[in-house]
Amino acid sequence: MTVLRFTQADALRCRFGASPLWETMSAVRVMHQSHRRSLYDDWLATKRDAVAHLDLRGLRAVQPRVGFTPDFLTPPPKASRAKFATEIARVRGTPLEKVRAELIQSRDELQNPAAPEIERMLTDLSGTRERLADEIESAWEVLVRPDWPLISRVLEDDIAYRGRQLTDGGLAGLFDDLHPTLSWENDRLIASRYRSADRDLSGQGLLLVPGVFAWPHLVMVVDPAYHPTVVYPARGAARLWSDVPAPPDALARLLGRTRATLLVALDPPATTSALATQYNLALATVAEHLSALSDAGLATRRRTGHQVHYRRTEVGQAVVDASVGQPPSGVRMLK
Repeated sequence: MTVLRFTQADALRCRFGASPLWETMSAVRVMHQSHRRSLYDDWLATKRDAVAHLDLRGLRAVQPRVGFTPDFLTPPPKASRAKFATEIARVRGTPLEKVRAELIQSRDELQNPAAPEIERMLTDLSGTRERLADEIESAWEVLVRPDWPLISRVLEDDIAYRGRQLTDGGLAGLFDDLHPTLSWENDRLIASRYRSADRDLSGQGLLLVPGVFAWPHLVMVVDPAYHPTVVYPARGAARLWSDVPAPPDALARLLGRTRATLLVALDPPATTSALATQYNLALATVAEHLSALSDAGLATRRRTGHQVHYRRTEVGQAVVDASVGQPPSGVRMLK
């Protein structure tokens, strides 16, 4: 696990940010792993023709399925609502020694199968930096920019919701609902099943970045050279292009299609009545299935005011991940 240690100053300096650069890099990963990201099938279908003309071989080499993607490609946004032009300029201005060090880490960590391609990148650091920035810019124009008004509304809604959680329940209330692998304990944010080094925030605070294309993963930036950052799936991200995502067939065979559908639908957390309306099911039917998921440890319930919201547990998330061929949530993806 990875632990972020807070001081009182850190608790006062937590903030949210939206990043078109992060969204672009996440969208590229979804595109390259489409057979493992079935919940984005509708989005991918709309991009199929445009994607055919994209050459993103450099980004693919430095985005291993499990391992390290260079941090200089996704520096934490400095503004709460970052502009893509500003962010890509930061990528192009990365010191070459940092480019070298992070490419070597990506090459060597967990036997990256693209190591030979990265080795070639190391022979021309300036050219590699420009090539990767050009590929990101092309991906932004094709994959993300056309949908940015829709995507940004989802991000804004998530930030507004999380802000209310922080106001009503403090950091414990916020982190209790942010991701199944996160927990808050004694001024420490604990990310289970994550393998980066622990970090003392030392008064810098924590940047929280929702991501439409992050689902179902959690990404942490803990390198002391960067502002400490957590990128998490935005509420409703998996249903942005599809109101009713179908559960993976493997999960449906395991749990039954209705129960599997409801487990997948707990993104964001939902009430019994909301799920009944969305899927045109009787309240009693939904309640029975949610109770079974809860008893099995796949879902948990939490009261907020007069409503009870259900959410996937860490075990439930792992079951969903496994059914679509994902590594366990919390394994570094973009990092």
